[in-house]
Amino acid sequence: MNSPSQIPTVEDLAARARSLVPRLRAEAAATEQRRTASPEIMRELFALGLLRYFQPKRFGGWEMDWGTQFHIGRALAQGCSSTAWVATVVGAHTCYAARHRPETQDEIWADGPDVLIATGSVQKSGRAEKVPGGYRVNGAWGFASGVDYAHWGQVAVRIEGEPEVLQMMVPRKDFIIDDVWHVAGMKGTGTKDINVQNAFVPDHRALKGSLFHGLRPPGHAVNPHYIYGMEFRPASGSSLLGPILGTAEAALDHYIETTKLKKAAIMGNRPAQNPAVQMRLSESAAEINAARLIIESQFALLNRRGKALEAFTDEERTRITRDRAFAMRLCYGAVQRLVNQMGALGVFDDNPVQRCFRDLHVMSTQFGVSWDVNMPGWGAYTLGVTQGGGH
Repeated sequence: MNSPSQIPTVEDLAARARSLVPRLRAEAAATEQRRTASPEIMRELFALGLLRYFQPKRFGGWEMDWGTQFHIGRALAQGCSSTAWVATVVGAHTCYAARHRPETQDEIWADGPDVLIATGSVQKSGRAEKVPGGYRVNGAWGFASGVDYAHWGQVAVRIEGEPEVLQMMVPRKDFIIDDVWHVAGMKGTGTKDINVQNAFVPDHRALKGSLFHGLRPPGHAVNPHYIYGMEFRPASGSSLLGPILGTAEAALDHYIETTKLKKAAIMGNRPAQNPAVQMRLSESAAEINAARLIIESQFALLNRRGKALEAFTDEERTRITRDRAFAMRLCYGAVQRLVNQMGALGVFDDNPVQRCFRDLHVMSTQFGVSWDVNMPGWGAYTLGVTQGGGH
């Protein structure tokens, strides 16, 4: 257990994250080429405690409130969007693990506190069959960010004939990594596939989705903090928001620094003096600020319901997903405007604004913030129809 004096504040962790920004910026191009974080950066994230914020205290963690990851990710994204994603999307999976049964948690942290847990949410060739005492699991699950450094993987398994997805925990020795991550942006996340190799998963490491996402899952019995007992599905997608907002803010800062000093290559004038440039900069800044306010409102709602251990209403569930997608759209549009405004300079890979734009483009395709996936729900609920169009 930690003593209160050992537990950092959110401000402490955000400051530690900001201390890494100059190094992350310097290594951004190398991180893209490597297509995964460097071992040195991963060691630094662990050493600074930037992956323990949702880890139970009984395993050496901080047990901090939901939204801590937002502040860390927002800060790290000033240097590298991919590192921010690993630290706060993948890092938040300690909360996932702490919702599993106590014996599963004991296995996950048996060798010490520094554990990274990747998740494979898309079942590709993956399959499982029931066997005595558990399941026999084989095949691939996709989009496992940070898996190069993972000690465990959580895979979402659909078994034919079973109504519920099972969330299964698999140790690193039981899977290989399929390197499929050749993409336009967010290259440094190492979002490869978990390929489980004829693994036996005991019953206690397989948790029904309704239990995993619902109020008071099995792990809450030994981890009393509300983040382990709250209704989880509305909260889980919000881990994306720190890297998204931080990347947009980084693009804005880079654009301002470049435009202040820039002279037009042909005409020789200064774009900073152009009212159209000033207007578009203001518009993008306002959109990013609006996204921040939406995100802060979302975390306030998540914490209010979470701390009370109350179920979300249907309206709140659809509003949460709507607002996540809208914040993503605001950030994406703001940075697209800025990179377009840079003209030919905006097409070069080493332009940090262009890198931010590519990263935001890839982030916008993630299920939790996808416009087409998340926007219809609130409208359908409010109009009293199903998303399929019926009453």
